[in-house]
Amino acid sequence: MPKNWKLKPEVPKEICEKIPEFSTLAAQLLYNRGLTDKEQIQKFIDPKYEDQNDPHLFKDMRKAVDRIWTAIENNEGICIYGDYDADAVTANSVVQLAFLHLGVKVGSYIPDRFTEGYGLNIQAFETIRDQGCKVVITVDCGTNSTEVAEFCNRHNIDLIITDHHEIIGELPKAYALINPKNPNDSYPYHEITGVGVAFKLMKAVLGEKEKIESFLSLQNSSAVIPAEEGIQKGSMDPGSESGMTQQDKVAYVDGYEKWLLDLVAIGTVADCHSLMGENRILVKYGLKVLTKTKWVGLRAIANVAKLDFSQRPPDTYTLGFVIAPRLNAAGRLEHADQALHTVLEQDPQKAMELAQNLESINQRRQDQTLRIMSEAREQAEKFRDRKVLVLAGEGWNKGIVGLVAGRLVEEFHKPVLVLEKGEHEATGSARTIGEFNVVEALKHASEYLIRFGGHQQAAGLTLKTKDLEKFYEKILEYAELNLQEEDKVLELDAELKVADLNLDTLKLVTAMEPFGVDNVKPKFLIQNTQVISSKIVGRELQHLQLKLSVGGKELDSILFSASDFAKNLQIGDTVDVAAELLEDTWNGRQKLKLRIIDIRTHVNI
Repeated sequence: MPKNWKLKPEVPKEICEKIPEFSTLAAQLLYNRGLTDKEQIQKFIDPKYEDQNDPHLFKDMRKAVDRIWTAIENNEGICIYGDYDADAVTANSVVQLAFLHLGVKVGSYIPDRFTEGYGLNIQAFETIRDQGCKVVITVDCGTNSTEVAEFCNRHNIDLIITDHHEIIGELPKAYALINPKNPNDSYPYHEITGVGVAFKLMKAVLGEKEKIESFLSLQNSSAVIPAEEGIQKGSMDPGSESGMTQQDKVAYVDGYEKWLLDLVAIGTVADCHSLMGENRILVKYGLKVLTKTKWVGLRAIANVAKLDFSQRPPDTYTLGFVIAPRLNAAGRLEHADQALHTVLEQDPQKAMELAQNLESINQRRQDQTLRIMSEAREQAEKFRDRKVLVLAGEGWNKGIVGLVAGRLVEEFHKPVLVLEKGEHEATGSARTIGEFNVVEALKHASEYLIRFGGHQQAAGLTLKTKDLEKFYEKILEYAELNLQEEDKVLELDAELKVADLNLDTLKLVTAMEPFGVDNVKPKFLIQNTQVISSKIVGRELQHLQLKLSVGGKELDSILFSASDFAKNLQIGDTVDVAAELLEDTWNGRQKLKLRIIDIRTHVNI
């Protein structure tokens, strides 16, 4: 765990004077997030749905929407091509549910992680071509697929790419490229995720009132379209809480796309992107929609995970650590279609069966993660003094290594790459800290890479196994020049005194939700605390429950993945803690609890 603690600079007095309605602590937390004037603060605290960017700010949006409507009107085959992680599965769901609302049947293709790998591939598109699809909409992938774009052009397939990944080489010659990172685009917000971009496309499609009313009038006056098996069955009533069948009449509804925001929120949080700006709007409203979600499959996943939104409203933890892992598990161990089918299923009994299957897969994923974590941690200890960890092992499931990399980043507080080492190739994932751009690091070592892609915080890569050591040297070379010391510091928002350790402070923190990248949950310094009791807990005895005394006030605390130092604490030891504030509810009574991030012998800083 990180050992270099640093309090963020104190909020200037003149900032506090500009916002006198906020306490000094509140002003400090806002200042830490770059919020210093009333308009900024108001948009942060109370974001408005209407403040999001117009989808047509994407330069190819009009072209894409027109092509999609031409395909709908001419009954041309449309296929959705998506990646296999939670961002892509939710993006795929958003697009399919929007089409389902219109009564339009579309195909779907998700590559197999283990036999096809990430992204677009020619063999898949040969299958799509042979099925007669004339329009392919990608979700969360496709930006760097120049060969597939050429294939589509040769075979009269119009490729509409919706993606958010970094552009590594030349732009694909697609029919439309909708990506905020396209240097030729002018979309003002670059942090939108794959599901966010897909949502923007379907918001624009569903915003064509005249086309929808004309199309639906023809559909409602013609013979009923037969319901297909599984994910294509039925349609959705835009005005009710539950699904309805194709036999029911549908109509244009202004703002129908809002029902898709729960899925947008899940995918955005799962992909670890900024929760400031437009993503904050999408996630905040998505959390509200999730409490009354229309989607039977999503309700089933929540029920099996023992989530009761009437008792405890969802937050970003619910999205990122409860729902998203279950969606990801299918693609990590088997096939992501299982997650997609579960979300889209409209029969309650079938949905529960599918959700229980996801639960079982997720349990296996957890067991494998623990095993690989143990083996990878053993390797990591040998390279602890290096700025970046590159770890590889035989038999490490390539669907799990990204999870392991993320957890080791938290534990060692440095960039981590974890790879499955095969006989000829090694495939894996990279995760990073601070401002260290992992895609740029991979570009620096690209002479040894067969393929790679991703964004600043996370990436995937494949290289020849024999080149692992040379590749590691190039990564370390890049880190030596670009990994700054401040990236390895644990920054703390403010120091809390005993008078601050109450539910009012917790309420202040809660008002800053949703938390995530760029708006992390505030971490506080609490000095001079005394250990009253200590207990090691967890399946692998890796966590630590503490009761601390701060100025005579007792606080229950939990420290996950506790270090040896923490496990060896003695009753009566005086320590400082870096911690987040939690709500602990028991028998209807609320009290404050600490989630300790780091702990050390008491010192003055």
